[in-house]
Amino acid sequence: MNINKQLVLLIASFVLVVTTLVGCGESDIDGQKERELEDARIAARNQPVLGAGSAINGEAENQESGVGVEADLLDLSQYTLMFGDEFHGTELDSTKWNTALPWGSDLVINSELQYYVDIANKPDFGYSPFSFDGETLTITAIETPENLRASANEQGWLSGVLTTAGKLEVTYGYIETRVDLPPGRGLWPAFWMLSSEFIDLKPQLFVMEYNGGRANSVFHNYNYQDEDNNLRSPGQWEVVEEGLSEGFHTVGVAWSPEELLFYVDGKPRYKITGENVSRQSMYLILNLAVGGVWTGAPDATTRIPASYVIDYVRVYEKN
Repeated sequence: MNINKQLVLLIASFVLVVTTLVGCGESDIDGQKERELEDARIAARNQPVLGAGSAINGEAENQESGVGVEADLLDLSQYTLMFGDEFHGTELDSTKWNTALPWGSDLVINSELQYYVDIANKPDFGYSPFSFDGETLTITAIETPENLRASANEQGWLSGVLTTAGKLEVTYGYIETRVDLPPGRGLWPAFWMLSSEFIDLKPQLFVMEYNGGRANSVFHNYNYQDEDNNLRSPGQWEVVEEGLSEGFHTVGVAWSPEELLFYVDGKPRYKITGENVSRQSMYLILNLAVGGVWTGAPDATTRIPASYVIDYVRVYEKN
């Protein structure tokens, strides 16, 4: 993958207004952060089953809201499992997972504070963020010990990331994980996808992002670039429910030509449609970021160490 400054700016732009943005640079997006979050909070108070965002092609979409959208309920009998990891072993399966992003651990994005320990390539680093209990995988973030700061690019936290780049690339299907999310200011676990080619639309699909400072919310989003290289999105959607910070929850997306349908705990929450839904193969990413432009830094209330627990990851293809 050819990773350049343009990709860094794209990845930094997680938080967007609920209408499509055109021609916004990095400073514009950062400056609108609080207003955009407030837009998401206002929209989420109505809590429709499906978000009322615009279509990806910029035209308004008429979408149903309310409960009981039977046609959009997930029916896994229509799918076949084509990739999965239940994390029942004692170590990561290297045929499925990398422990670094394709651009490496030293590039800092989003003003984040963590260093992702690439345990697959640096097994003697001095700390592994990955642990197993026979049923789940846990990614644990800690404050960087002084003796590891130089090795960690002087980043204040150590954490972990998993990707399937170069090992699994998906085009369409249903993608799901079951996770236990860590509440606390400054914690930013996510489950997302990037284009393996990163050309044309340069799509970024955020199945789930979690801001630990908003413990009972999860967020869905999709970004792409238009033909003029402007970053576009139908809007980040906030799902608010009591208990999202407690125990395990499933998050997933059903991806088909011209449609993304996001789920939390088996219920459809947000639909995006249009001709600019990704047609490119994409790889999976699970990570526990700390700090950054969206969440802010941890404070005295943040539980340390912080743990992101993953029960499974599954990818299904449509029959």
